[in-house]
Amino acid sequence: MRDVDTALSEIDRIRAQLAASTRFQGFTPAVAAATGLLALALAAVQAGGLDPSTTPIEMLVQWMLLAVICACLIGADAVVRARRLHRAMADTMINTTLRQFLPVGAAGAIVAIVILVRAPAWAAILPGLWQLLIGIGILAALPALPRLLAWGAGWYFLAAIASLLAGAGASDVSPWIMGLPFGIGQLLIAGLLHAAIREDRHG
Repeated sequence: MRDVDTALSEIDRIRAQLAASTRFQGFTPAVAAATGLLALALAAVQAGGLDPSTTPIEMLVQWMLLAVICACLIGADAVVRARRLHRAMADTMINTTLRQFLPVGAAGAIVAIVILVRAPAWAAILPGLWQLLIGIGILAALPALPRLLAWGAGWYFLAAIASLLAGAGASDVSPWIMGLPFGIGQLLIAGLLHAAIREDRHG
């Protein structure tokens, strides 16, 4: 039994190494673009003042809900596509990618809850912090992603700098300080994923 357990453990280790060195192909341009369009739509609705009584805190909660929706869309699409393309390696690849993204997502949620509950006066810097964490998340997962996505991480870092500078000391939160960076960033990610897929087909 010990030999069998050792052999199974070795197989799991080899599979994990293969997953870590194999490019994850679960993310699609269409879903990335859809999340960007959703962000631009929410920013337009908020900026249009359809509900003038909405407070900055409520606006940011709406962005948090949209982030959850986008994460579910991306995650569901990634699982379906990974099972089709990676087959036996799918579960290992999905778990490896999740381990790279989840800490960043958890950090974003913790920071948001602490600021909104204990320091709402700092709420205007949340969009910049979220954009910074998205950039970090992309870089953390880059070994398993198309290298072109480094440009997407670069965009989020630049957007984070601009958003943090705009939000520092501000008493209000502009919908576009979240909507434009995320909307443009996700559309850029979609374009980069499309370019990577074409490169693979013709490479």
